[in-house]
Amino acid sequence: MPRGNSREACPCLVFRRACKTRGYFYMKIAHYDQIITPEVGEPAAGYGVNDVTVRIHDDLKVSILLLDDGETKGAVLGYDLLGLDEPFIKKIRRDTADRLGCPEANVILSCTHTHSGPHSRSLGRSPANMEYIKKLYGWTAEGVEKALSEWHEADVYFYSTKCDQNYNRRYVDGSNRCKFLPHYRSLEPIGREFVDQELGMLIFTLPKTGHPLGVLMNFAAHPLASHSPGLGAHQISADYPGEIRKIMEDNTCWCVFVDGAAGDQFPKDSECGWESVHKCASGIVVEAIRGICDACRNKDLYRIEEPKIRASIETVTLKLRRDQQAKREEMPVYAGKRETEAEIQLFAVGDVCLVGVPGEMLAEIGQEIKWHSPYRRTFILYNSTAYLSYLPHAAAYVAGGYESAVNSAYIQPFESLKLINTAVEGMRKLHGPMPEELES
Repeated sequence: MPRGNSREACPCLVFRRACKTRGYFYMKIAHYDQIITPEVGEPAAGYGVNDVTVRIHDDLKVSILLLDDGETKGAVLGYDLLGLDEPFIKKIRRDTADRLGCPEANVILSCTHTHSGPHSRSLGRSPANMEYIKKLYGWTAEGVEKALSEWHEADVYFYSTKCDQNYNRRYVDGSNRCKFLPHYRSLEPIGREFVDQELGMLIFTLPKTGHPLGVLMNFAAHPLASHSPGLGAHQISADYPGEIRKIMEDNTCWCVFVDGAAGDQFPKDSECGWESVHKCASGIVVEAIRGICDACRNKDLYRIEEPKIRASIETVTLKLRRDQQAKREEMPVYAGKRETEAEIQLFAVGDVCLVGVPGEMLAEIGQEIKWHSPYRRTFILYNSTAYLSYLPHAAAYVAGGYESAVNSAYIQPFESLKLINTAVEGMRKLHGPMPEELES
């Protein structure tokens, strides 16, 4: 029998029962950062095919967070990668679930979307590097095993605050025509499109002392602070998420960073080099530490009383654009298809739900999911269940621009509405009736 399947053999279950009689609940958590840095000399994903790496600025990692509520286990895996193809994701989920002895839905992935890493997903002329992917499977398994060796009892808190470290890279003028702000930097001060500045967190603390053990952090911004003209485009780096982890570990606790619906969100001072990386990461960390202080001092507001794991994988059929048919012929996952089955993954810890989406979701679509969620807080996980390129709203197709261009978005206009509805209906089933629904 896989490890963790025997409920009577699980010491955390015994502990949970004892806690329940005293009227409170803890979780058991484990964490490990596994290095997944490729060799120097590979093309850097996310930009031109000629951007070949010449050195390592900082290591790429998969941040592994394991959770055990006494009845089931789960995992959140945050990769410093541009994205992963759906078959790779499914294999990692299955393998990790087997190691934990839990359902596959209890293992959720996210890619930060750093452009300073290897080709880990297929896109047109840039297929995934299969030699690297094979190593990635092994590194992930190794990291999970190391995390399993050290569990900690933890109180669980949530927190949400505004963090002014990103902007919408789309400028839409009065005639409803879009300009891509990275190519028109002088227009940045008058940009007015939607910005999701929510910094969301799950905070884990030692029960007796309240000392922070770690934090799961969610924020929406492309990791594109480091990419600058010249050498900046040719160095392996986790960009600002890696710097966040470093600063957090030096000051407070470990950190697992998962990107939000960042399809049209950029960090401030994007593409300006390593000072921009540090400035962006420092601004986010300051708000995170303020949030940890606030949450732990206001237990009645932010402590999750019963951090039970609930998860599901919902599927939806999406129509693909016919004008991209030739391009998709180069990608085995979508070759010859007029439509595709996509997944929305839901992973709830108490009254906080993580929503895994199949690509680069624009912030407006992510916000619709958040607005209609029955959970107290909802965080979007970027590039989570597949790499289906950009997931725009219909207005983006009308205005044009990079995210909805022929070489970008795969799906037809209005298909993102299906993603919203699938996520919301899935959360309603997972959460159960809201009080108002019970009254009716």
